[in-house]
Amino acid sequence: MSIAFEAEDRNLTDVGLFLRGLAVLAVVTATVAAMIARSEGAFTPTVEVTAMLVDVGDGLPKRSDVKYRGVLVGSVAEVAAATAGQPNTVRIDLVPEHAAGIPATVTARVVPSNVFAVPSVQLIDNGPGPALAAGASIPEDHSRASVQLQTSLTALSRIVAAVGRPGADPTVGVLETVERATSGRGADALRAASQLDRIVRAYNDEARSGAEFSLLSSLAEAVTGLQQSAPDLLAALHSAIGPMRTVAEQRSHLSELLTGGTATTGTVGTAMTNRTDTIVDLNSRLGPVLAVLAAGSDDFVQMTTSQTRVAHVFTSEFWNAENQSGTAKVIAELTPHKQYTRTDCPRYGDLAGASCDNGPAAGPPVIGALDPSPGTDEQRRRFAEALGIPPEIAGVAQLLGLSPQAPPGTDPPGIGTPTPQPGGPR
Repeated sequence: MSIAFEAEDRNLTDVGLFLRGLAVLAVVTATVAAMIARSEGAFTPTVEVTAMLVDVGDGLPKRSDVKYRGVLVGSVAEVAAATAGQPNTVRIDLVPEHAAGIPATVTARVVPSNVFAVPSVQLIDNGPGPALAAGASIPEDHSRASVQLQTSLTALSRIVAAVGRPGADPTVGVLETVERATSGRGADALRAASQLDRIVRAYNDEARSGAEFSLLSSLAEAVTGLQQSAPDLLAALHSAIGPMRTVAEQRSHLSELLTGGTATTGTVGTAMTNRTDTIVDLNSRLGPVLAVLAAGSDDFVQMTTSQTRVAHVFTSEFWNAENQSGTAKVIAELTPHKQYTRTDCPRYGDLAGASCDNGPAAGPPVIGALDPSPGTDEQRRRFAEALGIPPEIAGVAQLLGLSPQAPPGTDPPGIGTPTPQPGGPR
């Protein structure tokens, strides 16, 4: 009988070859399974303990290292996530020979084991105690060093997250921002670095300690002495820092302001130089005006007082601020005003009224005649001659209520007030 897979005749049937193949396949499968189990620690005796950890960082993968005093003493077998506010349960397999030297007082925390931030469990020694037994529960470490370490790791994680961004993130990381800011500006960056190096060296020279003279140390001692001797002066110094810092921050704007002021001053100076004759003439013409104002300065107080009184009457009696309207109280007469005298008493033949003997005699009118309007050129000329001022200033003097000093009993022509006649027009 021919053999299907053998060139030589060894009296092996196809069934025999099939069975031999199955046997070889089974041996290979068993060997591979044993090797995998060996790599998983199935044939290694371990001491199983449990660590209760609230903070496991970014995650604690399976087979993570477990170290005690820097020595690898086991690995993480399984991590059960926290439920209902309970801590995470981390099952740890310890090597028996190392577990015998670990006291039961140890605590656990998660730390990075290398520069790639691969997490591992670190057992913290808290003093002597019995050896750690199988099934023991290890609490989380809450010492100050662990808290500071976790705070530092959290801050470092934020810094690393800010340094780089994934491609799908629209925000820009710190490194990319620095790259964009320094692109094509290598010379400026080198110059800035050299200046910074010079500043640091100067600071180190001024802040050196020992018996050598230190400007910064002297300044610190002076400020300390000022605080002890005169706290008010130190408070004033502290208050002065704010304006000084504002000036330093707004230095460019201050420079622009001063430059603009210098340019403006130069322009004004040039204009005044080019118009010197005009300025001199203006000052000469302004002299009589100022003289008139000075002569009438005694009336300024009365003018302001009268304006204040008028404004008070206007706001208190005429203007109503609630409805924003004015109400005027005016006495209107349709006939010329004339005071009642004895000549106006009723008479009927020889009969006369009682007021003919008791009524007021003829006297000055209640409302005097208005002064003639100083609007004509002739009146202004006469007024100016009486005051000894130019004619163009006479109108200003009349507005201020000035009058020429005429002798008693005489009035300048066109200036005095005419004496009203009884019964005449008013």
